Amino acid sequence: MASSQVSFELIARRFVDAFNQRDADGLIALSDPAIEFHPTTLVGKRQRYDGHEGLRRWVAELNASGLGHQVRVREVRPREDGFVLLSEVLLDGKLVTPSAMVARLSAEHAIAEAHAFLTDAELLAHVGVMPNDSSSNA
Repeated sequence: MASSQVSFELIARRFVDAFNQRDADGLIALSDPAIEFHPTTLVGKRQRYDGHEGLRRWVAELNASGLGHQVRVREVRPREDGFVLLSEVLLDGKLVTPSAMVARLSAEHAIAEAHAFLTDAELLAHVGVMPNDSSSNA
């Protein structure tokens, strides 16, 4: 499982790097061609973006919005089918809100489905989206 955790963490960190650079090609390189991406309302005009063309559309909308926010990774926790990325949204280097992304990976270790949230780890654990701290360290 340790090698899976490393690959999950690498995928998550590369996704954040590509987001912070507004790099559509970088996001696509990590994603399944049929990805279903559900961004937060902070960073998406639509509730869902489908496929690589959907990711391109999302990045174009981000660029057009003029929002210069960035994401900082706090932690990546593996799930049976993917990972949970715990992060923070920053604007001008200052914390705006905690955030998270729950991702399901394909058999090829590409992001097949991802849901982004403006929330913290405690709420995600409370609603059963991810394990509590104590069970994730087992």
